[in-house]
Amino acid sequence: MWTGEDRERLKAFLTEVAASHSGTIGPVELVIGRGAQRRFTECVGSNLTRDSAVQGLALNFRDISERKALEAQLRQLALHDPLTQLANRNLFRDRVHHALSLAQRNKSCVAVMFLDLDNFKNINDSLGHDAGDRLLRTVAQRIAAACRSSDTVARLGGDEFAVLLEGVSAATDVERRAEALIEKLQAPLALDGKEVHVTASIGVAFSAAEAAPEVLLSNADIAMYHAKAAGKNRHITFRPQMQDLLQERIRLEADIGRALARQELFLEYQPIVDLGSRSILGVEALVRWRHPEAGVLMPARFIQVIEECGHVVKLGRWVLTQACRDMCAWRESIAGGSALRLAVNISARHLEQGDLVHDVTQALRESGLEPDNLVIELTESTIMDNSDANLERFRRLKALGIRLAIDDFGTGYSSLSYLHRFPIDILKIDRSFVSSLTNSDSGPELVRTVVTLGETLGLDTVAEGIELDAQAAALLALGCVAGQGFLFAKAGSLEELSHSPFVARRNALWTAQAAREALSATGRFKALSALDQSA
Repeated sequence: MWTGEDRERLKAFLTEVAASHSGTIGPVELVIGRGAQRRFTECVGSNLTRDSAVQGLALNFRDISERKALEAQLRQLALHDPLTQLANRNLFRDRVHHALSLAQRNKSCVAVMFLDLDNFKNINDSLGHDAGDRLLRTVAQRIAAACRSSDTVARLGGDEFAVLLEGVSAATDVERRAEALIEKLQAPLALDGKEVHVTASIGVAFSAAEAAPEVLLSNADIAMYHAKAAGKNRHITFRPQMQDLLQERIRLEADIGRALARQELFLEYQPIVDLGSRSILGVEALVRWRHPEAGVLMPARFIQVIEECGHVVKLGRWVLTQACRDMCAWRESIAGGSALRLAVNISARHLEQGDLVHDVTQALRESGLEPDNLVIELTESTIMDNSDANLERFRRLKALGIRLAIDDFGTGYSSLSYLHRFPIDILKIDRSFVSSLTNSDSGPELVRTVVTLGETLGLDTVAEGIELDAQAAALLALGCVAGQGFLFAKAGSLEELSHSPFVARRNALWTAQAAREALSATGRFKALSALDQSA
């Protein structure tokens, strides 16, 4: 049965064929049937009225339903992501171009949100790629459910998604929607019998007058990168100055290979002191980059770039080896130097992608540093990400005899469950908690909680970011015996540290009989209060 529209098309076609006196007319596509029963046909016609054998119009019909279905499938594949059925990058760019053209005519605004899942690689590594694909489909459904029917939602590839919002009336509306999207994605989901939590970083960009689609998309991508760098699980709106930071990042990426080859990276050391006697207990190794043009760069400027460029394992291996060598050579001139601790920060990517146990073993063997004098520091998020695999890595590290510390404790998960599971020796109290000792009524209670937790679990506590004498006194009163910060010293060379009052204090105290006491069996930092009393 012809549809009403196709009956009219067929009549017009017959009129055209009748008016023709030579050759074949067509083809014209026609639909027979309704709904799911529709069949697509192709018709060609010839005017054979002058042919004595026919004396009429000849119409030839051919069923092209399979061809039409294949064409539709090819269009779907060309413009949609096969895994999630969302728009793909090509269709998204086309929609952005159309939306910008319309916005310029209507003098309205368009916004784009770039969304990237945080730590998605851990899902693939721990549960497999099939589970990762199922997670991506669920995420796609959640994003689509959180958006309006007029929005275009796309998967750009991997774990990257994008949303196009047209007719934007206020920037705050888009930012609220980004916040709601982050919250929606955080809802736990079941994956292979395990509860998985998903977070995402979102970059938001708004169209400007005469803005090209490539510029809008690039701005959203830059903002998303800044959301990652700011700690993930958040949204950030693009600002023009971010473009300058991107250019700097590109320059640093180009310079990193040279920096590693030409030994432009170097180490500085910040003392960890006993808060009672103000004598040195150990040092933390901190990497710096002596850039030939930009000067000395702090880790915040380049560590993430090194991680994303794939050089972090090489850097971590060098830091471990160099710090252990430096420590062994330097401590010979310090009283009781064999008991000094060396703390080294390890990147999550070094832990997951490299062979940290091998690197630590080699650094200890080459330097001669005793294992119980080395402290490996890791952040809370590093410990919790891919936790089952990390637990095995930590056990192998502990088997070497080294110490493990949680850096910036209290700013991440702070879960008692992982403190029980993981073989941790030291909690490093985050500088924000230390700062609250003097600017917040709840500050002392927060620190007291961490110190008490450490004592209950048999862990040592070391405070970071101490800047005031009042903070050091408060920490000591709460039971925290070790700390570091600008109150004592900024990071510098070991040679400079040799002439510090903390080393002089240790040298003086170490002559006392009490100094011959061994450290505790767990290798915890030990206050030298007894030495102070006998000196």
